[in-house]
Amino acid sequence: MTAHPGWWRLNRWWLPALPLALAAMLAASAYNVKDYWYVNGLHHEAAAGEQGEFVSVTDDYDDAVGRTSRSFEVRLAGIETVDEYPFDFDRPQPVPEGRQALVAHLDWEAAPDQVLRHCHVALMDDEGRRYEIVGNGQSNACTPEDRPGPEKPFTAESERGQMQPGEERPETWSTDPVFLLPDDVEVTRVLVWWEFPDYVALSVS
Repeated sequence: MTAHPGWWRLNRWWLPALPLALAAMLAASAYNVKDYWYVNGLHHEAAAGEQGEFVSVTDDYDDAVGRTSRSFEVRLAGIETVDEYPFDFDRPQPVPEGRQALVAHLDWEAAPDQVLRHCHVALMDDEGRRYEIVGNGQSNACTPEDRPGPEKPFTAESERGQMQPGEERPETWSTDPVFLLPDDVEVTRVLVWWEFPDYVALSVS
């Protein structure tokens, strides 16, 4: 089946533009894929430091109220091997054969009004593989278990800095998240983050 000659006359003006329109559509699609990839992974090192030194961080992010930021200092005091892993809240269990449990000792400083709950902490090895906490036995990797400080606001009408009585966080504290890894892994960095794509990298020496 072929198009009628009149069809070609009616559409002769926009047909040459078709390849350009297709190229523009593909370019826009590629841009969206790149943008989606960037904001859905750890692609921006916001701060970095060596083991034993405090790193000052200001992390911009959006909450239900609008644009805001969190400021804090963090230090990797050290990493050591332990014999048990907290798989659940009952009690730690022996480390399975072929695995190692490593605890990252982190020291923190921040004003009590800074929202630091619900962070993520991971170990990274010399090949760039990331190891995160498994199980339900560790709920606060960056804040004191019983004094985590303020929550994020849940609605646009909420006030920032809200928390339950008795949950006020001190200005300095330490956390000790534990990780389960294959026993032949060599850890090179500790990563800390809340929202993608920003993260803090602490080198292991």
